[in-house]
Amino acid sequence: MSTKKIVSLLIGLIVLAGIIYAIVRFKKSDKSIADYVVPELRVANIQITNLTGEKADMQMSMIIDNPAPVGIRIDSLHYIIYIEDNEVARTTYPDSLQIEASDSTSFSLPLTLYFNKLQRIFNTYEEQGRDSVNYKIHATIFSDMAVIPKDKLNIDIEKRLPLIYPLKLEVADIGVENLSFSGATLKTDIVIRNKNAFALGFRDMSYSVQLEDNESVDGSKPGTVNIPPKSSTTISIPAEVNFKEMGKNLIDLIRKGDDVQYNFQLNTELISESDILQNSKINLNASGSLKSAVDAAKALSDEKK
Repeated sequence: MSTKKIVSLLIGLIVLAGIIYAIVRFKKSDKSIADYVVPELRVANIQITNLTGEKADMQMSMIIDNPAPVGIRIDSLHYIIYIEDNEVARTTYPDSLQIEASDSTSFSLPLTLYFNKLQRIFNTYEEQGRDSVNYKIHATIFSDMAVIPKDKLNIDIEKRLPLIYPLKLEVADIGVENLSFSGATLKTDIVIRNKNAFALGFRDMSYSVQLEDNESVDGSKPGTVNIPPKSSTTISIPAEVNFKEMGKNLIDLIRKGDDVQYNFQLNTELISESDILQNSKINLNASGSLKSAVDAAKALSDEKK
């Protein structure tokens, strides 16, 4: 008998022994045979890595357990994400995974949720006063291994987590303070609206303010700013303007009035009791005219009355 045939025979005997072992264990217990041979997919952690007013970039840490007495190879993994019964995303993990017998392996799945596609869901659950929802992952494992029937296996995972609303940034006012011959302080009042049922915090903010087509004015605000749950917080942000470097054009624009266009960009790190959000990078922006900023300030003042 050739060496190749001997190796094939040995492999066949090992697989057969594994199947017999699984059947014996199955007969001696109340579990189904699927509990011993079918892979199990679990969510280990979900982390939002980047959050803007338009989308949330996430990483889902997944674990696949292989209870079978033989190793399996997964060719690819397709998954669909649901919030309750609403499909919100789908994608494929294209890389193959090798899982040894009675072992597990971990991998990370990237996911992006676009808030404009979720607005109807947000509105519905906000009207119902719901703070948490069921997130479901419908995964399909593709493999040509014998333990995977028909070359694919469907697995559903469900986890109840907080409903995460996007933060909203509004510019309430842009003004000038500490005017001198050499420069001035450009003060921007921003409003952060938090619809979530939990408090959030911003750590070490950096920002830029641009008026019309002028060069942006940059600044930073070290420390932590707390934003209560289901509330809003006004933050005053100073930025120094050097007339020698930037001229007086910015100040003249602000004095010009309502039609001046602005763009405000805020970058910070999120502080939260939720493991999903903790240390996430936040990028928020707002744009409009100085008139719209004044209108926003009036609306905020009316809310507080």
